[in-house]
Amino acid sequence: MARLLSFCLLGISLTFLAACSSQYETDLAKNKQWEELGAYHGEQGYRELDEIDLGKRGGFSEIDYEKYRAGYLKGRFDYCTGKQTVGTVINPGYPDDCQDSQSSSSYGLVERGY
Repeated sequence: MARLLSFCLLGISLTFLAACSSQYETDLAKNKQWEELGAYHGEQGYRELDEIDLGKRGGFSEIDYEKYRAGYLKGRFDYCTGKQTVGTVINPGYPDDCQDSQSSSSYGLVERGY
C-alpha cells in the first residue's frame, strides 16, 4: 500500500513539473517571445520546432521562425558546450545529439548562410 502511494505521489509530482514547463512555454508563445522560446528549447536539449509546429503556437511569419531559430541555435550551443557525450559514460550505442554527423559545422549554421 505504501508503495502504491509513493508511486502515485511520484506520478503527480512529475505531472506538476511537466505542467510548469508547459506553462512557461505557453507564456513565451503568448507573448510572442520567439527567440526566448527557441533558446529555452535549445538549452533544455529539446528538438527544434519546424515552421508548422511554431505556427500552431502562434508564430505565423517567417520572421517569427527566424527569431525562434536564432534563439534555438544559441540555446543549443549553450547546451552542447562542454557537454560530455553520454554514450561514453553509459552506453556506447547512445547517439550524441550535439555532434553533427554530416558536417563539421555546428548546428547547420553554414548551410543557413551564417
